[in-house]
Amino acid sequence: MTSLDYGMGRDVKSARTGLGKAQGAPLTSGLGLRLSWAAMPLILVVDDQPSNIHALYQLLVDECEVSMATSGAEALAYCAQQLPDLILLDVLMPEMSGYEVCDRLKADPRTRSIPVIFVTVQGGAADEAEGFAHGAVDYIPKPFVDVVVKARVRTQLALKLASESFARSQIELFQRDKLASVGRTISGIAQELSSPLGNALISACTLQDDLAQLRVVSQGGNIKRSDLDKHLRVSEESVGLVLSNLQRTLSIVDSFLQSTADNFGDQRRSFSLLELIHEVVASLAPALETHQVRCELDAGDDLHLLSFRGALAKVLTTLIQNAIKHAYREAGGEVHLRVRPLGTDQLVITVQDHGVGIPPGMLGRVFDPFFSTRFGLNRSEPGLYIVRNLVTFALGGQIQVESTPGLGTTVRLTLPMISPEVRRTAG
Repeated sequence: MTSLDYGMGRDVKSARTGLGKAQGAPLTSGLGLRLSWAAMPLILVVDDQPSNIHALYQLLVDECEVSMATSGAEALAYCAQQLPDLILLDVLMPEMSGYEVCDRLKADPRTRSIPVIFVTVQGGAADEAEGFAHGAVDYIPKPFVDVVVKARVRTQLALKLASESFARSQIELFQRDKLASVGRTISGIAQELSSPLGNALISACTLQDDLAQLRVVSQGGNIKRSDLDKHLRVSEESVGLVLSNLQRTLSIVDSFLQSTADNFGDQRRSFSLLELIHEVVASLAPALETHQVRCELDAGDDLHLLSFRGALAKVLTTLIQNAIKHAYREAGGEVHLRVRPLGTDQLVITVQDHGVGIPPGMLGRVFDPFFSTRFGLNRSEPGLYIVRNLVTFALGGQIQVESTPGLGTTVRLTLPMISPEVRRTAG
């Protein structure tokens, strides 16, 4: 970093100590937004002319911390070490123009969100359009007009602060939603486990009582064969009930473990979507035949995804199984799969049936773990809970469910062609 002396006994380092207003002092932007920073906002001024840096420093030092760079290379090196809140960037500089500096800043994920205001003598409409095309948020013409400089700087700082506050609030809302989802999950698991565990406990108590009676009778030394057979029959039934309920408990736990994206063993890779769909439908052929349900596919050209193949296969399998089991009360019916590209980097997969539909009062609960619209069916499987987890956290997409009683249900998946390389945690 170059040290510049303006005859005031202040170099670059002292210019960043927050001279003027106390740190955290509020500013008011031209938008009427009130700024309140935990520390004074940091501005990086980039210009090859020390006189221009001096002028901007004098205008801003009472409201901001000011750092300075006299070349594009110095500016990029500075941003690699510390991220300013705003950059005032000269366009016409030797070796590396302001446009090139801005391009490099916007290409770097760490610096692309830093607002850049171009400073230049070229103030025509074409020049402004060129600056905006390179990612600038505003323009300050030379020679400087004090009121204009301060107003535009304050406005961009206010917008940045508002944007950061909004992002923080979104993160907080997401975290609260994750906590609520965890609570619903735990509640659902507890409810589902209480039934088989309760039944197992009752059966074990019955077995214990019967064995106690058998012990009393046997101690008398006079036990009939018929009584012994009765006690053995009760014992066998009790043991069978205990085992079946414990197996159901294990099934519930296994299903829940599989419903979390983190525990779904899969690697991101390239694959044909139509090939995957045909494999899924072929694997469900016995169930389709048993329930006399036809599966129709409406797709254009094949799409190749870079995503988690196993996760998407599980999603499609679960959706088609749900339609087979729950859409039609009697044998017969159809399940329609529709695939369409959305723009250049997304696709939409729709799974639709024309069955009984979901009552409006239950539609909001379809993503609850172990939820079923038909009592007693599919209660040991997480259902759409696993689908939402995989779509959202593994595949990086979105899921919507629409349903009209008597007309059927439509599940719409919006997925990226290239899923996030690092899967998000499902809370």
